[in-house]
Amino acid sequence: MRFCVFMGSRFGRLPAYREAAAELGRVMTARQIGVVYGGNTLGLMGVLAETAFALGNEVIGVIPHAIAEAEAARTELSKLHVVDTMHERKALMSRLSDAFIALPGGLGTLEELFEVWTWAQLGLHRKPIGLVDVDGYYQLLLRFVDHMVATGFLRAEYRDTIRVDADPVVLLDGFATSLAPRDGRAATEFPAESERAEPVDVLAWVLVRDGRLLNVRTTGKELFYLPGGKREPGESDPAGLAREIGEELGVRIDQGSMRLFDLISDRADGFANGRLVRMACYFAEYEGELTPGREIAELAWIGPAEALRCAPAGRQVLSGLAERGLLN
Repeated sequence: MRFCVFMGSRFGRLPAYREAAAELGRVMTARQIGVVYGGNTLGLMGVLAETAFALGNEVIGVIPHAIAEAEAARTELSKLHVVDTMHERKALMSRLSDAFIALPGGLGTLEELFEVWTWAQLGLHRKPIGLVDVDGYYQLLLRFVDHMVATGFLRAEYRDTIRVDADPVVLLDGFATSLAPRDGRAATEFPAESERAEPVDVLAWVLVRDGRLLNVRTTGKELFYLPGGKREPGESDPAGLAREIGEELGVRIDQGSMRLFDLISDRADGFANGRLVRMACYFAEYEGELTPGREIAELAWIGPAEALRCAPAGRQVLSGLAERGLLN
């Protein structure tokens, strides 16, 4: 389990801000929750990363090339991802994480917070979001959010999807009950490591047409999935995806045109105990006419507004495509 933490690259004027960052690092480490953060050494970001890493926790940084050069990326990490753009940074941080927490910070922290909050409103994820409200730092912001509700620009239930507490322990305890139950388990309630089965590894085809993403629904299922499936033992990704798409949709994938879009990890639909699906998503050109195979009950071209029709991993793909301006 990993939580993404947004926070300032400055320390702020109160010692309490620095102390809160260190305390959050200690609490997450004690609960065996890995840290995903912005990857540099400065301000509260450096305090959290240094604290958690020194205690033996997993700490993953994600930083764009330009910021890595200007602000010095932290090297004492479990892993550092250096990406090209801020959009890629936020998308990868989201995909690596099971929840989001914001410590005090500036414009960048607010921008990251509001983006994942908006994605939750759109149904693109059901991951919990929380604010560590150190010394009332976020109270003025929350008053404005209440004003948005009062003036009719935000529904109250969307304001209530975010949890707020000055104590990181209370905040994390509250995550387990912050969203409605799903499949007998609270949507924000994460299974213990001992309960988790091995992830399901699959290949998926990303095909966009007229600003919408191709999805399929198999017989007996309610949710839609990206077309594809499991690779056979010893089979390469191009060969496996071509075989699966041929069986499902009757078209020939051009294996030479395949390029990786993203690696997605999310809760697997239809499995108990929080089992995950790991999905390697590829763009690829094809020949032939899309013809559903026997196991395919329905084809659908789906946009972000219909994300709830899709399995959790598919919602991440929709989000990533929308960020790149590829969907309507």
